This record gives sequence, C-alpha cells and structure tokens, in this order.
Amino acid sequence: MLTRRILTAGLGSAMAVPAVASASIQAEPPPAPEPYLLDGRLDAAERLTVPVFINDQGPFAFVVDTGADRTVLADDIAERLGLVQGPNMLMHGITGAELIRTHRVADLTVGNVRLRAVNLPTLARNRLGVDGLLGVDALQDSNVIMDYRKRKLEIRQPRSRLTIKRGDEIVIQAEERFGRLAVVDTRVGNVRATAFIDSGGGVSIGNLALADALKARLRGRAEPTSLIRLIGTTGDTVVGEVRVVSSLQIGGLRFTTVPIVFCDLYVFGVWGVTTRPTVLVGADVLRLFSRVELDFGRGEVMFRLGSLAPVGLA
Repeated sequence: MLTRRILTAGLGSAMAVPAVASASIQAEPPPAPEPYLLDGRLDAAERLTVPVFINDQGPFAFVVDTGADRTVLADDIAERLGLVQGPNMLMHGITGAELIRTHRVADLTVGNVRLRAVNLPTLARNRLGVDGLLGVDALQDSNVIMDYRKRKLEIRQPRSRLTIKRGDEIVIQAEERFGRLAVVDTRVGNVRATAFIDSGGGVSIGNLALADALKARLRGRAEPTSLIRLIGTTGDTVVGEVRVVSSLQIGGLRFTTVPIVFCDLYVFGVWGVTTRPTVLVGADVLRLFSRVELDFGRGEVMFRLGSLAPVGLA
C-alpha cells in the first residue's frame, strides 16, 4: 500500500510514495455502487479530499488515493473514536520496513461505498497530513470520477461499452498491476515507460531506470537538476533529483516541460520495477484536467481536457 511522505527542500507540501504490505488484513470487497456525487475540497498538496464517515461518526477528510491499496486512518482519529487495536502489519517505507498498528472499524462509508469489519492501518497525522487516505480497497470494481475543477468525486458502476464519450474526452487503456491502474503506452521524453495513476501523490516521481535512460538519450548534454529530500514515515530520508522533462506522453495525450522527481524509492523494489522505466503520475498532472475518470472494472482511464490543460494529442 502506498502512503505519502512530505517532500522538503523545495516542493513544500507535495507528497512522495512508499508502500505497505497488507497480507495480514482481510477486507470485504465493496459492492458495485449506484452513481453517487460527493462534494470535496483540495488539501494543502492540492489533492482531492472527500468526507468519510467511520462507525456513523464524522465526516472526516480523506484524500482520494488511487496509489494506495489500503485505506489508512490517522491515529488520533482512531483514538478519538475509541477503536479497538487490531494486529500489527508490515509497512515498507522509502528506505526500509516497520511494523505499524491497525485498528478495527465496523463500518466506513464514503458516499454509497462501504467497507465493513476491516482492520485499517493507522499512521501519525503528521505522516498523512489529513484524517486518512481512501485507497483502492474502497474503490475497486468501480468507476471513479475526480473533478478537480468542481472539487467533486463521483462513484459509479463500471461504464457500459456503448458509452459515447465527448469530443474533449480521451480514453486510454490501462491494466491492473499491484492493485493499481497502470498505462504501459507511456513515454517520458523519448523513453518508453509504464505510468501508474497515483492521485494521492502531490508530485510525479520516476525511478532511476527512467532517469538513466533519459540521461543516455541526452548523449552527454547537461540537464538542469535540483536536489530534494524525501522524508519517510520512519524518519529515514532519501535524496531525489527534480528535473523538467521535455515531454510526458500517456496514450494519445502529450504534456511538455513536466517536472518529475527521480529517486530510488523502496516501493520500486517492492514492485520489482527497479530496472524498468516507471513513473508515478501524481495530482500535479491529474489536476490539469477538468475531470479524470478511473474505471477499475474495465481497466480504462479517461481524461477530459478542459480549457486550461496544457496537453496535446500525439
């Protein structure tokens, strides 16, 4: 499961990404929901945040996090609600792993989606920055529409194949990897890569295999970079490089001059992609669109361009 870490030394409240193993947690899959529209807001890292009720109490502000396989709760909320502690679980951070606590939740409700009788991992509020993260355990088998302009979240059943899309909408095929949607038809600069759609990350992050491939394409020409420090939940840190890449192409969409943080995150090793160019596409890119639709049931990503999105068609 991915959680977010604060990026310091230049990117303010943008977030980075390690992972949590969740084999010890058994969650009841939610039923496919009827259409439901939630009013949300943007947090300090400009990630979409929606109201969540826990055991009929709340609402609590949870970031919609398509990069997290498990929903996560801030420990002060667990204490306030008097939740019973569950079994510990192993969390893989940026530079290592640690055991963290879980707490038993009888009912978690967000709109028309419910998780029942689950053990939620709990982290300190200063590690999350919000009341919690809404992961794909709550969103799986659904059609999730994030409207960054109107600050709304819509949850539907997977779309029919007969759905007619608008002229300003582009649908891109994706596949499920590690419980997340990944677009293999991706290029960063002239390098073919795999892109994971990660709405919980405030910035986009590439692995070192991607960084090395981009350097090779430059053929010795200098590329401007700056260093940034990533702080993990255990207090460990890694240093990443911020580079502005010439282009990021996802399916038929093309961005120009995109900032990406390159570093050796532990999660890339957990996923086994350290030698394959990979990028986590964060909210810094996603919020450029008027709407982003993730259809977990059909394995599709839809982008609605909007008048301010600096993108083109490849």
